[in-house]
Amino acid sequence: MPAKYTLIHFELLNEATQERLHNLGLYEGKDVTLIQRYPFHGPVIIESDRQRIGLRYRVFCQLTGGMES
Repeated sequence: MPAKYTLIHFELLNEATQERLHNLGLYEGKDVTLIQRYPFHGPVIIESDRQRIGLRYRVFCQLTGGMES
C-alpha cells in the first residue's frame, strides 16, 4: 500500500541535488507518495503530481527525516 510523506529537509542535500529536485517539481512541504521500496537500501520510487521519480534511499531518508524499517 502506498505511503504518504512530506519532504522537509532539503538543506541536508548538496546544491546540485537540490536544484535537480526543484526542477522536477519537488520542494519543502511537498507531499509525495512512496510507490515502491527496493530491498537492501536500494532506490525508492515516489510519485508527485502524477510523475514517478526514482531516488536513492539515502536522499529519500534525508528529505523525509528518516524512514521506518
